Amino acid sequence: MKCLSEKLTDYVVKTGVVSEESYAIYQYGFQIGIEMMSCFLVCFGIAVYLRMIPEFLVFTGSFMLLRTYAGGVHLNSFTRCFICSVFVQTLVLLISKQYTILLPVAWVIILGGSILIWGIAPVENINRELDTDEKVHCKRVTVKVLSGIIAFVLVCTLLGMDNMVSLISVTILIVLISQYIGIEKYKIEKKRRK
Repeated sequence: MKCLSEKLTDYVVKTGVVSEESYAIYQYGFQIGIEMMSCFLVCFGIAVYLRMIPEFLVFTGSFMLLRTYAGGVHLNSFTRCFICSVFVQTLVLLISKQYTILLPVAWVIILGGSILIWGIAPVENINRELDTDEKVHCKRVTVKVLSGIIAFVLVCTLLGMDNMVSLISVTILIVLISQYIGIEKYKIEKKRRK
């Protein structure tokens, strides 16, 4: 991925779109973008194979929005992150395909999990520690995302889409588990740096 991102950056620098001084920033941006796109495409391919495109879109949208602002575990290499992301995505889709959590149980998970996610958000990463303003912003956006998810779940409940409500409850659990693992990983890595 790094080689491809360097070639892209070399090209935009040569064409004069980007200055040489911005090389590192653009190279990093291209690399992250390529890595995210490759993971998204593999997961989308699995969703197509499973015939679960709507579920994929709901899970991915909810998960990415929550993880972006509420935080969670971040692995230290693209390969580990890629494997973990594809595994978790596939596992959630397979669980969703085989099982539907009962509506009252799903709602308890969603509401309880949302309160816990909001309470500990944002989870920091050793490579991206947040200042006070960033923490306030992330917490505020997390509340908006959770409110949107709850509104979506309410609509799904009214429309009798119990499978989507169940999927969201599993998504909330995955985000919550990711947050707690992220907190522990951050504590361990912080101790190692001292």
